[in-house]
Amino acid sequence: MKPISVIIPCFNCENTILKDIKKILIKLKRLRLTFEIILVNDGSNDATLQKLKLSRKLNKKIKIISYAVNIGKSFAINKAIKKSKYNHIVLIDNNLPYFEVFEIIIRKLQKNYDLVFVNRRDKKSFVKKRFLTIYQILRFFIGYTISLIIKHKLKFNIKGVDTQAGLKGFKKIKNFNKINFISKIFFLDLELMYTYYIYKKKIFPVPVEYEIPKKSSIKIFSFRKNFKILYELIKVISKLDKLRKSTF
Repeated sequence: MKPISVIIPCFNCENTILKDIKKILIKLKRLRLTFEIILVNDGSNDATLQKLKLSRKLNKKIKIISYAVNIGKSFAINKAIKKSKYNHIVLIDNNLPYFEVFEIIIRKLQKNYDLVFVNRRDKKSFVKKRFLTIYQILRFFIGYTISLIIKHKLKFNIKGVDTQAGLKGFKKIKNFNKINFISKIFFLDLELMYTYYIYKKKIFPVPVEYEIPKKSSIKIFSFRKNFKILYELIKVISKLDKLRKSTF
């Protein structure tokens, strides 16, 4: 099997990160892969960085990148990708979402797919719990609305559009390092996936049974933060729309 770089962006996850890293290590060893794990501390204000430093005692293949201030998830991931050793990359959030399909992501990459991603919008995907809190319902509809905007504005015609799920894998394509990703907060995933779609790379969506988090770093009623996110989404869509028009 081809070697992989697993990239995990970390923010204020002191209570869970060591346990999650151990789970990743167990899975990778069972697969008998050559690998590296890159942990990116994106300006955490708790003891996350100290826990990451402890994690290096678990395995010498663990690398740490740390930033003193919170710049944004996309910025952190982009920097880690540039420093990654291998051409096959797996991105997974620090709470290990959809970990039950982690091995599927890796195996599909090994079968020459260029991009493999968790797709909550697939017809075979569904939410586990029937009764949701108001926060969960709002998160679902916000995510669904963003997916519709992306699909119709960019003519993104795959089985459902889910760019923001926290688990995906890809193979660095030719001239990958020359791709200019502009997102710093949340939409590197969108840029990455749409670029592969436009260039007609081999893509495999993975349906999942999933839960909507009851809490997260995303604050639905934070006007200032959400304005920045919306502004970035508009910038990214505008950039990708120009790419689409220049390609077709």
